[in-house]
Amino acid sequence: MTHRTIRAFAVAVFVLAFGAGAFAEQLDPDRSTFDPDKQFVITPFGAIIGDPAQLTDLTTGRTGYSYCSTFADKDRGLILMASVVLPQQDGAEGGGHGMMMTEQQARDFIAFLRKAPEWADVAAQNKVGLFSKPIGDVIGVEGDPEHLAVKFVSDAESRGSIRIEHMLGGVPNAFELAVNPALKFAAQAEHVLETALAQTPDAAPSEDAEKSKLFE
Repeated sequence: MTHRTIRAFAVAVFVLAFGAGAFAEQLDPDRSTFDPDKQFVITPFGAIIGDPAQLTDLTTGRTGYSYCSTFADKDRGLILMASVVLPQQDGAEGGGHGMMMTEQQARDFIAFLRKAPEWADVAAQNKVGLFSKPIGDVIGVEGDPEHLAVKFVSDAESRGSIRIEHMLGGVPNAFELAVNPALKFAAQAEHVLETALAQTPDAAPSEDAEKSKLFE
């Protein structure tokens, strides 16, 4: 998957705010819960599909929104695409960023995001400013491995936030979420992952695989 493909996909997640107000509510950027039944919400930049978590692209300072989807990979199984959608703002065109994870990496990603409240308490009590939990080498551009990590950051006032750092195509990317949006992103990713797994048929028995070789 190329940078251009990820960007085109992310931009497509946005829908026009025109006429959307009658069917959607304003996004609450600090809500921690995810509603899978919401088709889209209204943001200051237009309407976005689903019920996203709000975050900040630390490279540009622009506001972004989470979006999750899955696809099947013949070698790696089900893949979670955790995306950041960046709407058009401040004179810059819309864009996006995608992080591809295997099922186990996705579960680690979700678990780390869910640790945000606990990590905030520990950081405040022990005056810890920064610590990192690596996801490891995830799938990058054209299938090459790229590093992904979830970091917890505490400022001088002990206000905690989650930072997602992802190397893609050799380029570092960083996104920051407050504690509640981190919980929402986790819930969104888990819902999409579990829904896809529930709809994935069981693998055929090995004996069927052996029989199929006779007809290749």
